[in-house]
Amino acid sequence: MRVRVNWEHVPVMAAAEGHPIDAAGSVRRCWISLGSNLERETSIRGGIQGLRQAFGALILSPVYETEAEGFDGQPFLNLVAGIETALKVGEIRAVLRRIEAEHGRERGGERFAPRTLDLDLLTYGDCAGEIDGYLIPRDEILRYAFVLCPLADVAPDERHPTDGRRYAELWRQLLARLRDERSAQPRVILPRAPLSETASDWLPLRRYALDLSEP
Repeated sequence: MRVRVNWEHVPVMAAAEGHPIDAAGSVRRCWISLGSNLERETSIRGGIQGLRQAFGALILSPVYETEAEGFDGQPFLNLVAGIETALKVGEIRAVLRRIEAEHGRERGGERFAPRTLDLDLLTYGDCAGEIDGYLIPRDEILRYAFVLCPLADVAPDERHPTDGRRYAELWRQLLARLRDERSAQPRVILPRAPLSETASDWLPLRRYALDLSEP
């Protein structure tokens, strides 16, 4: 279910102090991806709680389960969260890293490896380029179904800052390409996955029921 938030009446919170930011600040809509394949439900819920404490009201996509990318491991749970903030890119990333660390994330290992919580800043308003040493928007948006699909769920008519196409259109095109690749090179579908064997119905990820409402 898509949750709609009237952003005009949502106070933007400063992560460090928990106080509303000066209205003169430049407030931007940002999208953040969340993923976990270790203690998945606990980690995702903890990540959402940390984001709410840091940024206030969130807009949340459905949660999806997908196979691990780049390594053999347990399936991931993934979703995206929308925030509005006047913090800078570097400040947002510092908040995300703190939340990851609070939930057992250890850095310094392999890039593609199991993890309790992965929080990535995908977009920063309409900005594009290297900001605070971080490239915006993230290329994962155009590469991975587990990022683009939930983003298209909650922001179908928003446009990719550099590509210019709407996320709903980008998702349709990525899904079509993935279906074509699957048809050309059939792969084994795990018996546990409730997916159709037909290319027309096949999806590379599946909805996962997880209650993320505030306690």
